[in-house]
Amino acid sequence: MPSAYWFWHSVPDEATCRAQLADFKAQGFGTVLIQARLAMPIADYLSPSFIAAYQCAIAIAAELGLKTGIYDDYNWISGHAGGRTVAEHDHLRERHLFWSAGSDREGTISGIRPPFVEGMGPDILAWQYEGGRVEWCEWKIEAAILSATAVSLDLEQIVDVTPQTHIVISDATGCRFAFEGVVPDGHALTVFVSARSATSRLINYLLPEAASRFIEVGLEPLIEPLRAFVPDTLGFVFYDQPAAGFYRWDQISGHVGNSLLFSKELPSAVEAETGLSFSRALAALVHDVGADTARLRAQFFSAYSGRMNEAFFGTLRNWCARTGIALTGHEILPHVSSWSLNGGFTSIDPRVAPAVDFFGIDAFRDETAVDANNFIPQLAPKLGDSVARANGRSRCAVETYASALRNPVRAAGQWELTLETLRAHVIRLHCLGMRQHVWHGVYQTVGRDDDPTPFTNPRFDFAPGINFEPWWPYHGLFAEEAARLSAFLEPAKPLAPVAILYPLHTAWAEGPRHSHASHVGAWCEGLLELGCDFMFVSESDLAAGKVSNGQIAAAGLTFDAVVLPSVTVVQSDAVLQNLDRFGKDGGRVWTSGDLPRICCEATTGSSTVLASTHAVDAPTLQELAELVCDLPNRGVKISTTMPRKPWTWIGAEPDGGWRVVLFNDGNNPGSCDITLGSEMHCEAWSPADGSITQLAVCEKLPVALEAQELRCLRFLPGATAGKWAASAMSSLPSADGVSTLLDGVWNFAVDECAASVLMSIDAGWEEQGFASFSGTGVYFRKIAIETDGEWLLEVPEAHTAVSVRIDGRLCGRRGWRPYRFTLGRLARGTYRLEIAVSNTAANRYYRNTPYQGDIQDRSGLTAPPRLVLIDQES
Repeated sequence: MPSAYWFWHSVPDEATCRAQLADFKAQGFGTVLIQARLAMPIADYLSPSFIAAYQCAIAIAAELGLKTGIYDDYNWISGHAGGRTVAEHDHLRERHLFWSAGSDREGTISGIRPPFVEGMGPDILAWQYEGGRVEWCEWKIEAAILSATAVSLDLEQIVDVTPQTHIVISDATGCRFAFEGVVPDGHALTVFVSARSATSRLINYLLPEAASRFIEVGLEPLIEPLRAFVPDTLGFVFYDQPAAGFYRWDQISGHVGNSLLFSKELPSAVEAETGLSFSRALAALVHDVGADTARLRAQFFSAYSGRMNEAFFGTLRNWCARTGIALTGHEILPHVSSWSLNGGFTSIDPRVAPAVDFFGIDAFRDETAVDANNFIPQLAPKLGDSVARANGRSRCAVETYASALRNPVRAAGQWELTLETLRAHVIRLHCLGMRQHVWHGVYQTVGRDDDPTPFTNPRFDFAPGINFEPWWPYHGLFAEEAARLSAFLEPAKPLAPVAILYPLHTAWAEGPRHSHASHVGAWCEGLLELGCDFMFVSESDLAAGKVSNGQIAAAGLTFDAVVLPSVTVVQSDAVLQNLDRFGKDGGRVWTSGDLPRICCEATTGSSTVLASTHAVDAPTLQELAELVCDLPNRGVKISTTMPRKPWTWIGAEPDGGWRVVLFNDGNNPGSCDITLGSEMHCEAWSPADGSITQLAVCEKLPVALEAQELRCLRFLPGATAGKWAASAMSSLPSADGVSTLLDGVWNFAVDECAASVLMSIDAGWEEQGFASFSGTGVYFRKIAIETDGEWLLEVPEAHTAVSVRIDGRLCGRRGWRPYRFTLGRLARGTYRLEIAVSNTAANRYYRNTPYQGDIQDRSGLTAPPRLVLIDQES
């Protein structure tokens, strides 16, 4: 079942906890995580009243059979515990490394700013920094070098002048330093200075003691009173985007886009990895130091990331293991809402945070989770599924948050979200590797009118709080369907003939603006467009992969082709040697963009030249189609002539059976043909109600797909008896038959006690006097049935969820297209027909704010319904 963050904007009482948790369960949520948001005063977080309310909520969840986990911090950015981690422990506050290069013997570090945070407004700044001020202290020279200003430096000619360089003066905003000697002509002085933030509530993730302190003050106060509920009700800890500030400053230069975290242990870790002194290794981050530059950068960030992963995630994992609770959560994903590895958070250099080594981080988790932004297909679930498989698991949880599309204030969110949009998004995520959806979030309160302040007015804290959407009562229909879809996928392994090497060392060496990022996106989007599934694999998995019969087995799957997306740097030659064996054995090696040129284990570059099908630029769809056509047929093929291809997923069962998912997320109906390698018995599994229908014994099955229709089909080998006709029939009731258009003017009411008005159904109610009404409007009229028989009502256009009653009898509820309702057998006579339509909350909650824009959400009926006789009584 889906999961959700439960946003606490204040400390709730027992009645609120009981009512809301019961409501969440009724609408199909299986797991709830309590998250204290910015609207809650930070002093209330982990206060005695907060912990008491938390205990109350978990106890009620246990009564209701809900699962819960600990969302581990205040607002987000795990590790600070609402500032408690660093309170009276200043040495645990984030410490950063800044640098300056110039030809003078004196220099400064100044103008330090956190642009990523500043862009979200003063309330976010005040949350992360005490008093809302970014201040620094404990300035220290960590390294200083003299080097020639040539384009490419000679490492041997770099002079370490750290002992001769000193801080002259410093304050809360910066420092001035000086070199005791003279900077020769044609040379530059590069100085690396560390400073600790005096005001930041964020921790130094390089320090395991910071993680231990976070556990002591942030997690154990919640766990201790609730041990009776561990692990049956309270089963896991969920971390969220642990990362220190992404600082820039006036003198920043070189290859790294933000400041680096620093601890006194970092130099020795870097020296062990690179074989160089810390100062020379740092030189490669700012300057071109010749042929070793890429290798040194990759090795530096390997040491840096390894130290961070072990210090923070390793400490958390060890505590979870001792406590009997699972560890999950997600780090910052720079690709969020994108297929390109750098298409999401473009203002940060992900190498300075836990935001590149996804395979390594996942090794510390018990369950994989990733982040998704807005309601479009994106890389996150596919990469999440891939790293899970590399670590002996499969699939992942996907958190989805909505940011505004109508205006630049991203936190204003999307109150215009429809259930159809959310459902389509979740189905696509399942096809891409998701096990459970995590919604961000359900709200404790909807906030205040006439206050457009983001975050502190809960209404605009990454809206919508879907439990305040008018279509919320229909959510359970979608939640049950999504849960059944996930269960249908679970037993099978995806048929993914293509492996894409995750270019970890290239990402470390080249940075986020290198072509590997966009090439990854091009391969992913193109392969999906062609219906060819894929997985990411790590370098170590490929190096250890077993080559046989033109395939390579890695991370629990078997691949016919391996992609290197503009890979320049690899850790070792072992992966290239194994890919060479794979190619000689008949496998396909596809490369694009740059080719491997550096192996980090050696200083002389790669010793293996790959034989591959190579594209200089990112591959076009036509080029990809030619490559995919050359892949062997492994048992199931799906073909279609639909202009907008449906989403597909194919999975193999252990006994030779197949599971196939088809989803038409377009506006028009169409059909597909499923071709099997042999005659098989077909079953249709309904995600809507869980029923299983025997369809056919066949080698080819035509399948009709209505707009927004989801089909789950299972094919079993060895069935030969009792052939059913292969059918293209839809899983939805047909609207074919003699029909009557119910046009004209209807009665319309927004409240059972309110007087009705006359309403045209050629335009929404927002155009007819109800511009700011968000809720449920009821259209009703008398209809005359002149023929005994089975009748159906088709509502061609509705915004956005619909229920139908005839003479007070409920005939059906739909939250997405097609809106068809079986009315049952009706005798001749006159009936009262009611169509209740629930819109979105946008017209209500964006009223009188700058977030409305020129758009009003369409609401209600906007085209005449059709009354269809589908079976006439003889």
